[in-house]
Amino acid sequence: MTPSPFLAGIRSMLPILTGVVPFGLVMGSVTASAGLQLHHSFFMNFLIFAGASQLATVDLLVKQSSLVVTVLTGWIINARMLLYSAAMSSFGKGKSLPMKALISYCITDQSYAVLMANKDRFESEQDQLKFYFGAALAMISGWQCSVAMGFAFGNVAPESWSLDFAVPLSFAALTIPALKSRPHIVVAILSSLAMILFSGLPYNLGLIVASLTGILAGAFLTKGQTE
Repeated sequence: MTPSPFLAGIRSMLPILTGVVPFGLVMGSVTASAGLQLHHSFFMNFLIFAGASQLATVDLLVKQSSLVVTVLTGWIINARMLLYSAAMSSFGKGKSLPMKALISYCITDQSYAVLMANKDRFESEQDQLKFYFGAALAMISGWQCSVAMGFAFGNVAPESWSLDFAVPLSFAALTIPALKSRPHIVVAILSSLAMILFSGLPYNLGLIVASLTGILAGAFLTKGQTE
């Protein structure tokens, strides 16, 4: 019996949660260490729902960076969601505004990657959307639960567990498979070099410089492909 697209989406996301859960534990532990209350953590999760920008935002707030730099950093980190939503624009055609908002809210690196890798399994766009919502539900549930666990128990976890190491590992797991073309590789190298060169800038401005370097390099290298 063929599983429903919704259940197939949940199942496809489960293996990826092995990298998401440690990230969530780190996020919960960091928010607790920063002095935030549990309801603040949950509110941030539901409002932003973007692990990388949440982690960067909390880190910058703890370091007493300026509000402008903090907000700008979060915005730049989340700028890639514009590309994801553009690629998924067909799913919003003919849908109500609340449905469009729900589709947009559920976009994450993981849910987008899982959808793009599996959408050819389903002939209709409706089934693809059901698959996407299944994957998104698994992602949201795994993220919220792991952040709550990290908030409650993260500070008592032994340092030998190195939970914070899961953050770069999870991003590497998403980034490395995407480096399939020369522009992708060049952008990764240039943004990494920029981060190293400008890491000494105050208020973590090096992150913004590196992000802008990657965006501009990507736009330049793919200009001929889009014309």
